[in-house]
Amino acid sequence: MKLGVLTGLWYVSEGASVLESLRRAAGLGFRYVDLHGVFHAGPAHLSLAEREQVREELDRLGLTPRNYVLHARHNIASASQNEQDEDLSYLTEGLDLAGSWGINQMMLNAGQWAQGVPRELAWTRAVHFLQQICDRAEERGAFIAIEPEPYVWFLVNDLASSEHMLADVDRPNFACLVDLGHMALAREGPSDLAQLEGRVIHAHLSDHQPYLHTNQPVGTGFAPIAAYLEALRDLGVDRDASRWGYDEIVVSFELGVPDAAIDDADNWVRISLDHVRQIAPYLSTA
Repeated sequence: MKLGVLTGLWYVSEGASVLESLRRAAGLGFRYVDLHGVFHAGPAHLSLAEREQVREELDRLGLTPRNYVLHARHNIASASQNEQDEDLSYLTEGLDLAGSWGINQMMLNAGQWAQGVPRELAWTRAVHFLQQICDRAEERGAFIAIEPEPYVWFLVNDLASSEHMLADVDRPNFACLVDLGHMALAREGPSDLAQLEGRVIHAHLSDHQPYLHTNQPVGTGFAPIAAYLEALRDLGVDRDASRWGYDEIVVSFELGVPDAAIDDADNWVRISLDHVRQIAPYLSTA
């Protein structure tokens, strides 16, 4: 496993562009990055010229983009047919954009339970939508990764519901992105990862307060990061990485949330790196 970082930290801390965020990541010694399409790297944010500049900057900095974070623009579990069509079009554009940057996986969530929409219908709508975007990704040789969000109003909010969604969507290019901090918020232990053996394509490394999603510097919250990382290794994620076209899996720091007070974003990364180097010296950024 290797360490990476999401570009969103510098956006939420100081409104940085994706280009500036890439420079900051490279300056801190990272080789692997997740591009945050929700914040500043989505098709809606970048002109054609800016999209090409991202590709050029990745090459110039020697960065390997591994994961693209891009959500549907509506809640897919309650969206109308017209809204779902818009979402499919937007995410398909995102797949093509990611591919132009050398990324073969896109991460999204399955949507939220909505008042007035029966739960069975919401789940069925999400499954159907995810099957469609998986089919479009497969045409492009790409993978779709679902990330569980640790809130009761999300359809997929823990590893068990992730396993359920993986089974119902039933596409060979549909995988799970595991956020270790989200596992802590969902009160899941390291052994719970076993239910996703062979299905973990990527991981995020975050830390939080026990009852609050904070994305604070890793090691300053309550998540048992060392035990989770060991469980990932024991799960054989590097052994299974060839399934996704990789030599090994990347675990990317996810730091910062919108409106958080971040006095020094780079220092948040340094604090997180120092902690991980102490508890998991087998992980490196290059």
